[in-house]
Amino acid sequence: MAVPVEQAKAKVYTLPTAFKGESLAVVKRIKKVVDLKVSYLLDGLAANVNDALFEEMLSIEEQDALVCHFNIMRALKTSEVSLYQEFNANMHMSWVHLVNRRDRQSPPGAVAEMGPLLQIYGDKSLNRYKVLLEEVRLRFCSLVKQELVFHPMLPANFYFCFWQATEKFDLTVSERSLLVPLFNRFVMDRFGQILGAVNQSLTALNVHVSKSGVYTRNIELGEPDIS
Repeated sequence: MAVPVEQAKAKVYTLPTAFKGESLAVVKRIKKVVDLKVSYLLDGLAANVNDALFEEMLSIEEQDALVCHFNIMRALKTSEVSLYQEFNANMHMSWVHLVNRRDRQSPPGAVAEMGPLLQIYGDKSLNRYKVLLEEVRLRFCSLVKQELVFHPMLPANFYFCFWQATEKFDLTVSERSLLVPLFNRFVMDRFGQILGAVNQSLTALNVHVSKSGVYTRNIELGEPDIS
């Protein structure tokens, strides 16, 4: 079950970690950059979901499509939580893992029938932004002074966090799966904007990668570029 936003936010201030101070401040600033970008893109998804859903259901029988469309729109409009709130709560734990130097994926694997599809989406984004993702990974390694495989900005992490976010809605797995292409279309097709903002902000905060492979930091905190 996803961690409530209020509970998740509280944890970041109470974690017993050696990286409080400068490193934690940097992570919080980078997280804010990502949150603002994702919030804007998810707002775009929400604004277009009514029409976009029908575009994704062209292969479904008309009556089934109408039922699915009604159920999804009702769930999104009547739920006490929003996709952004749930997505943000799930992503938050990925940032907690980074601060705590836990080199592991945060969200659990999706149900068997959705796991492969989410992985395919994630791998496509990974290949598309391979160079930039590697630069971001190395900067995160420098920040926590540890070699990392997993980090919050991996595309698969975004897809799994989104899928997990849909659990709070009163929808079937089939109905939830119709939201994944919309997330891919309205958020992940613009993933380069998020990734670029993260990389620029890490650079602005002087989180560099040592050419010798030894992780060093010379951090001067300033206002990150979140435009």
